[in-house]
Amino acid sequence: MKNQKRLHLIAALILLALTTASVQELVRERSGVSGLAMNTCVREKFREQKLSREMYLKLKESETEDVSWTDLLTVSMLEGDFAPKKISAESGIYMKYKKEEFLFLKDCYSAVWSDIGYFPVASEDISFENTWMEPVDYEGTEEHDGTDLFGRSDESGYYPVISMTNGRVELAGWQNSRGYCAGIRAPEGGFFFYAHLDSFENGLKEGTEVDAGDIIGYMGSTGFGPAGTKGRIPVHLHLGVYISGPDGENISVNPYWILKIFAKKTRKYTY
Repeated sequence: MKNQKRLHLIAALILLALTTASVQELVRERSGVSGLAMNTCVREKFREQKLSREMYLKLKESETEDVSWTDLLTVSMLEGDFAPKKISAESGIYMKYKKEEFLFLKDCYSAVWSDIGYFPVASEDISFENTWMEPVDYEGTEEHDGTDLFGRSDESGYYPVISMTNGRVELAGWQNSRGYCAGIRAPEGGFFFYAHLDSFENGLKEGTEVDAGDIIGYMGSTGFGPAGTKGRIPVHLHLGVYISGPDGENISVNPYWILKIFAKKTRKYTY
């Protein structure tokens, strides 16, 4: 009788240990995905879009018929605290506990990265720095929500500005602080914004369909005044990249790392 009670006690202890281990494993799994939410794309680390050229190439090379490179990018960003140094391929835990949030975040990364084909200026002598969210003090202080690109020549209208993506022109007009602007909606939903243009390419208007590499206008110094104001700022291109957030709001992301990766992917034009 004593032996039987002892066996029951041992069995109960083993079951308790297994149950405790299972609970602990479940807690570990859930804690690993607890930071993922529908508003992850609004957070600063996501908006930074920090991705090295080396990682970008590795991700593209690792794509298979079953796993897209944006799947790998999304998991790698989550596992690498949004600045990955290695590829992480296991999305199962996210699909198990946070499927809707994971798929939405993947769509956000697709909107930023999937449609890019070219550098936005048809020249190899363009410079730019990472001034993301730095103060801009010109007729009012605001945060810099893009990247400014400068050429060696300061001649307005000299450098062709090209579309980085296929897409439809949703904006082609004047904004007081941005001058002549063009905004193109790419197929995966990203909005690519080109500002301070000297002029538009002939025929460019809202509703125009463009291909990646098409000229959309010319680098200029327009803005900060009534329509047609030129020369109040240096000749440059302001590039902005935007996606739609969980509530449909526009969210700007840092174009700097995109530009670093595509800096050598330029179109050649005679000008």
